[in-house]
Amino acid sequence: MSFAAIIHGTPIWVWVLLVYLLSRGFKAMNSGTAPLSRLAIVPLVFAVWGIAHLVTDPLTGWADAIVWVVAALAGVAGGVFMASRTRFIVDPIANTVMLPGSMLPLALIVITFAAKFWLGVELATATSLASLGTYMLISAAVSGAVAGMFAGRFLTYWRAMSARRILRTCSQGA
Repeated sequence: MSFAAIIHGTPIWVWVLLVYLLSRGFKAMNSGTAPLSRLAIVPLVFAVWGIAHLVTDPLTGWADAIVWVVAALAGVAGGVFMASRTRFIVDPIANTVMLPGSMLPLALIVITFAAKFWLGVELATATSLASLGTYMLISAAVSGAVAGMFAGRFLTYWRAMSARRILRTCSQGA
């Protein structure tokens, strides 16, 4: 299959998703303040994308789901690890998080999109059942790990926000 055929055969929603994710990645390169709810969007997009694939693909089995969950848990741990080493400020009154600019979200988005795109092409053009099974497991692992990594980053911000709210409540009551 030619590169042009692959590009033309890709559904429009994939390109719309790429543009949206790239815009979020480029925005993350600059320091800024964002509502906590907005920081939940990218983790949700990657989680829904991965879970939807697991649920809708007829070739997906329990092994793929287990791989996705294990990879997601590892990703959460990695995301918490990375985010906890980042200087960020939470404002429980405004419900916002001030984040330093970082290339990491953009890098994760590009790597993930490229991996998922490549796996989608491989799955669409694979000729043997054995290779399909391998690609499904790799896809589940990549999808779970990245969804988990973004979720772990969000979890770190959410936990910091919750802790600040508790401290604020306690200090007002004293």
